[in-house]
Parts: sequence; structure tokens; C-alpha cells
Amino acid sequence: MKYKLREGIVQTKICGVFLLVPTRAASESCPHIQKVGLLLYSAIELLERGEPIEKIYQMYQILTKKSDEEVRELVDGQLETLREKGFLVAAEDDHEQG
Repeated sequence: MKYKLREGIVQTKICGVFLLVPTRAASESCPHIQKVGLLLYSAIELLERGEPIEKIYQMYQILTKKSDEEVRELVDGQLETLREKGFLVAAEDDHEQG
């Protein structure tokens, strides 16, 4: 699945802590601030730049030294959790990936 930040969610770093902060525009769907780790923050940045999820898997695999299966499970779980909490939304694919 392809994701993107919900309209009105701001990604920021305050005092070394990475946060997803809803503005008024997103406050009904997502009323709380979410603390995220550096890897997940970086993954969201890649998503926002339109990079394929495979690039996120690759980044996690290099940095965590986990197997491909473990990385896919970890990344997919983290992104789906953020979607369930309202920070991410499913995005349309702009083009076919082969």
C-alpha cells in the first residue's frame, strides 16, 4: 500500500524529538501529537518525496541489519499503525510499477 501524510499533519523536530503534529485542519481526524523515531521519521520523508516503499525497506534493512521479511513486517506495521491513528492516508499510485 502507498501512504502519504494526511493534509494538516506537520512533521517536525523539537528538542531532538521527532513529532507528527496535527494542525487545526487535521485535528478532528487526528487529535493527538505522535512521537516517532528517526527511522520512521525518515521513512515518512521518503514517502512525502514520492519514493517507492522498496526504498524504505532498503533503508531499514541497512540500518537495522534485519532480514527482508522482518523489515517488511516492521515497516508495514508501523505505517499501518500511523494510518489507523489518522496521521497517514492511503495514496493513489501515480503510475504503474512493474
